[in-house]
Parts: sequence; C-alpha cells; structure tokens
Amino acid sequence: MKKIVSIFIAVCMLLSFAGCRNIGDLSSNSEFTELSPSQSNAKKTVSLLYSYSDSFNPYTATTSANREISSLLYDSLIKTDNNFEPIYVLAQTAETVDKTCTVKLRDATFTDGSTVTADDVVYAYNTAKASARYTHNFYEVVSVSAADSKTVVFKLSQNDPYFTNLLDFPIIKSGTSGAMDADGKEISPIGCGRYYIAEDGLSFKLNENYYGKKGSIEVINLINSPDAASTTHYVEVGATAVYYTEGDNIVRMSGKKIEVNLNRLIYIGVNDSYGSLQSKEMRYAISSALDREAICNTAYYNNAVSATGFFNPYFKATQALQTIESQPNYKITVENLSKIGYNNMNSNGYYANSSGNNPVFTLLVNSENSSRVAAAKAIAAQCKAAGIQINVIECSYEQYVERLTNGNFQLYLGEIQVLDNMDFTNLVVSGGSAAYGVGLHKKDADTSTDADAAENKDPQKSSCEQILAAYHSGACGISDVAATLLTEMPQIPVCYLNGVLFYDSAIIGGVEVSSSDVYLSFENYEF
Repeated sequence: MKKIVSIFIAVCMLLSFAGCRNIGDLSSNSEFTELSPSQSNAKKTVSLLYSYSDSFNPYTATTSANREISSLLYDSLIKTDNNFEPIYVLAQTAETVDKTCTVKLRDATFTDGSTVTADDVVYAYNTAKASARYTHNFYEVVSVSAADSKTVVFKLSQNDPYFTNLLDFPIIKSGTSGAMDADGKEISPIGCGRYYIAEDGLSFKLNENYYGKKGSIEVINLINSPDAASTTHYVEVGATAVYYTEGDNIVRMSGKKIEVNLNRLIYIGVNDSYGSLQSKEMRYAISSALDREAICNTAYYNNAVSATGFFNPYFKATQALQTIESQPNYKITVENLSKIGYNNMNSNGYYANSSGNNPVFTLLVNSENSSRVAAAKAIAAQCKAAGIQINVIECSYEQYVERLTNGNFQLYLGEIQVLDNMDFTNLVVSGGSAAYGVGLHKKDADTSTDADAAENKDPQKSSCEQILAAYHSGACGISDVAATLLTEMPQIPVCYLNGVLFYDSAIIGGVEVSSSDVYLSFENYEF
C-alpha cells in the first residue's frame, strides 16, 4: 500500500452567496499576485476515497463516494447552495417565463479542448433523464432543444418559478457516455469541471483550462475503499482529507464537520378516511404533541433538524410562514382535542369523549430502518404524554409498502426526497406517488355551493390540490402554498435529515457545502 500523506496547512476562503450567484463570483482577481513563502510551500496534493470497481460517470456510478467526487470532474448548469438558492455555474443566465426556461451558456471548454455547446447540454439532459439518479428532476419537461450554440430551451408542462433549481445535472460531452475500455470497464465521459482523471486513473489533476476559479490543489490522489470496513479504517486513521456521510451509521472523522442540508422529509402519513383523523384538529393535536427536537437528537443522532412546516426550514422563501414548534405545546393539543369532543382524560391517561372512549391509532413503520423505528417509538411515547394513544406496528419493507398501497393503515412514518423546486404535489395530492391515505375521505358532490362556483372551487378537490393547481398555473405564489399546507396538514411534518462533511481541522476558515455538491467550495481549499 502506498504511503498516504494527508496533512493540511490551509486557509479556506469564505464564499459569499446572496440569492442567485454566478460562477464568476467565485473567481479571484486575474492579476498576478506574488506568493509568500508559506503560500508557495503550501501542500498541493490531497487524498480522497473512491471505489476502483465503480466508474466516475455521474449517471451510472453506483457508489456514493464516486457519485460525490464526480462533482469535481463535471459541472452543471446550476447548483444550489446549502439554503437551496441557485448558483449559476455553466449557465450565464437562466430565466423561466410562463412555461419556458431559457438558459444562456457561458464560454467554457471540455477537458479535451472542445467547446461546450447547447447540443452537449441536450445530450447530457437525455442521458440524465434515462438515469435513476436524475430522471425525477424532469417530470415537468415537455421538450429540450438547442436554439443556437449557446442557448438551451426547456419547455415545461406547468408554471414552476423554481425549475432552475433542478438544472444541477452534470454536463458531459456529446457521445462520450457508455464507452468501455479493453477490459470491459466503463470509460468516464468527458467533462468540463475543476479536475480531470489522470491517465493512470488513480488520481485527479487540476484542469488548467477551467473557465472558473482554479484551485491551489493540483493533484487529488484516490484511495480505493471498496467496502464499509475499509472506509471506516481510512477515515479513522486520517487517510482522507475530506469525508462525507449520511444515514444511521456515521463514521466519525477527527477534525471539523459541517452539516449538509438535505431535502429529505420525515413525516407522519395520515389515512384521512379513518375516524377522527378525518379532522384536521386531530392532526393538529398529534403535531403539537411532538418533541421534534428530541426525535432529531435521539432517533437521528442530531443529524436532523425540526420541521417548522412542510418546506425545508432553511428554504428562505417560506421561513417566515412556517410556525410549527420544535418542542411540544400541550395547550394546542388540548384545545384541538376539545374542538372534536375529546374533553376529559380517562383513567388510562388519554383524552376521551363524553362516553369515556378515547381514540386509538396505529403507527406503521418499516422495521428494517432502525432510525425510523426509534422515531416511531418516540412519537408514540410523546403522544401518550399528551393524552393521545398511538400503538407502533413494525413490519418488513415489503409488508409496509403493501399496506400503504392497499390503504391498510391509520398512520405511518415515511420519508420522501423533496425535489429542490419544492413541489409537494406527490405527497399531499390524492394520486401522488407518496400520497398514501390522502383523499380517501372525500366530500360529497352535493356539498358545493354558489360561493364555490363563484370562486371557481371544485368541492371534489382538497384545498391543497386547489392551491397547488393555482400555483402551477401562475395564479398564486409559493407563500400561498406554504400557508395552505400548514393549515390543512394532510400529512404531519416531523424533521428534515442532514448529511455531514468531515474535514481536516487544519483547514482554516469556511467550507461551503450543499446537497447539490458536497465539494462546493473545493477550489478555495489551500493546504
């Protein structure tokens, strides 16, 4: 095994992001600056983990390490920062008007010296659409075309003010995906990123022709880490300069860490046809009984943040409108239970009706997800403390999915990856891919009124469905959506998960990350 040196002497420049940013904002002054002796002696090589058996093709790579590190090889039109705000990268401008998004490309070249064109973007889009990793980003796209060599036009099926947040798919040179070498190993496509793959395939080298800011790290040595055991070893001995992880089993790396805000929502799904769950007051009562902060700390080992509403709490456009508390508020719980007839506490410690009967709910959870099981048990205990009885049912993933699909549940604990355009249609509108239980309780058609007709309301559609339809037609804004989702609460938001980036403590200053690119500010690292 080659001796691996990973000692940092660093100054990390702080990126300043405000609203939509431009890759030009990341570039330093082009004038020559003489280096001080300490700067000229700064380390120019670092080591990162990868899997030798996997490729660096961002569309076919199967290991998380290779998918993450590929962001150093390939740039996208736009990336998002850690608050889900867009940063212009290959896109010089990107404007969405009605149902058309027009992207103008900046001048850039691939690592083979050829020019990045709109045709390459269309090719990359078609490759991305066929990949499991990115296909969901394009559910609104009707067509993509190159208007000229520097202009790409995306035609959409509906209005979406935040569509540009979905343009973080890697741009590769046309015709270079899917090639194989003589040994049958996939050849990674040609990119235009900050680095390129060395001929030996064991390191990345600085792309001197990069159109943006070029970093001071000239070589990234790659350490083959084929399995979890080897990853744990390399991280613990400090072999890698940077290490990103998410999930239950987090390997702690000596040094500093920064949280990566993921748009992954943990929520309590509701079968709105079951008993008092038909009433939003009951959903309010359960929500206000939750100690979300405790769930984040215990079930998710402090790698989660309390949900303040449906939207990610770091998403600035809706922050002021989201009012869910991170700790329980029993006053709200009691008030809402009282509104639906549960006014008295029975001998078992649960709020009951005038006959002494209390509602009993079951909470379905996948037994194979230890964090979710822990969260479900915490939810049941917290609700018990508030006077609401919930019994946890653990079952295998297959049984879990089957029961959700058949509507054979009352409550369930779920997780959904919310796309960065912040569209909740699939979760809260009947028929959505994750909207289990939503819309099972419908109003009768004869409940419509003249007022409904005057306001163009469809009594067969929920308020959430109507507000999202209005939003996607351009008739209202995202703040209206946030307010309606919180008012109706078709599902009960619990928390949003975080990833963690560990890095050597010798790196001084800020390190910027995002779910779009965990190596977002890598070009600013100096060792």
